Amino acid sequence: MALCVVAAGVFIFWYVGRGSSPVVPAHTAHPSNQLDLLVLGDWGYGKRSSALRPTADRAARYSASYGIAFDAAILAGDNFYGDLSGGVSDGRWNREFEEPLAGVFQMPFYAALGNHDYRSNNLAAEFEYARRNPNRHWKLPSKWYAVDLPAKNPVATVLVLDSNIGRLTPDEQRTQLAWLESQLAAATSSVWRIVVAHHPLFSNGNNPEDKYLIGNWGRLFKEHRVDFYICGHDHSLQHLEVAGWPTSFLVSAGGGAKLQPIRSASYGPFSRSVHGFLHLRLGPDEALGTFVSVDGAVVHQFARSRSGTVRVLLSTGRDKPQPKKEGPEEEQ
Repeated sequence: MALCVVAAGVFIFWYVGRGSSPVVPAHTAHPSNQLDLLVLGDWGYGKRSSALRPTADRAARYSASYGIAFDAAILAGDNFYGDLSGGVSDGRWNREFEEPLAGVFQMPFYAALGNHDYRSNNLAAEFEYARRNPNRHWKLPSKWYAVDLPAKNPVATVLVLDSNIGRLTPDEQRTQLAWLESQLAAATSSVWRIVVAHHPLFSNGNNPEDKYLIGNWGRLFKEHRVDFYICGHDHSLQHLEVAGWPTSFLVSAGGGAKLQPIRSASYGPFSRSVHGFLHLRLGPDEALGTFVSVDGAVVHQFARSRSGTVRVLLSTGRDKPQPKKEGPEEEQ
């Protein structure tokens, strides 16, 4: 089924087909003007029911099958659920990060902070692990920070923010917002602009809209035409194009924690309650986003041009929304 629409002056072609083949070009030589990112959120569940290891194994097999050498990983928060009671020496660092992720991919992992990272002593431990191991793969220099990828002749500027607004002091909120504005104003139009944080601005999951993020961060996204906003929190995989917004919203929160149902079909074209990850390939003229489920299926794939035109190449669409049940909400 094909559907052509015009939203906010951008022509969008949606193609939904379960039998199509994904467009994942293999390569043996990595072009200097291409960047391959692995995006994983809500991965640090730390329980037997966690899907982290199967998801990490699938990412490794996907990388090997297509000859993809990931340049870096984006961790969209909730890096550790429960306590890191041993701080930087806690065994969970090896079990849940070094062995399944860093030891396999040998690349930097740029982490954002989720709500669970603020619990107990986790925040201090995560900062200290990065400080004590500057040459290791865990990267978390501060609550918000910028990184050019690669450092020389960057293909993308990634701005990692702290969306735990209720945990920040009013001064921190103002400082972060001013910093975001200055960073976006300084970014050149020749590179992709990516903002990463834990909480969604828009979602078909448990948290459909965040008024603070929409009103404060969103106005800057529009003004400076941010290409991608990447987040986690709602345990699912989603690609959302929202009328009137120049930004593509990507939720990659199927890294390991218990899945949460899709609650609405307000935004499209893709929202599924499945474990998995996002592969974001950025080139000089076009970006290719590929969502891969833990069982190895490409469940959604899209291309976005530098001008903001989005083409859906393959999709399994949206899960049927499930109403919220009465009683305590699922832990996020």
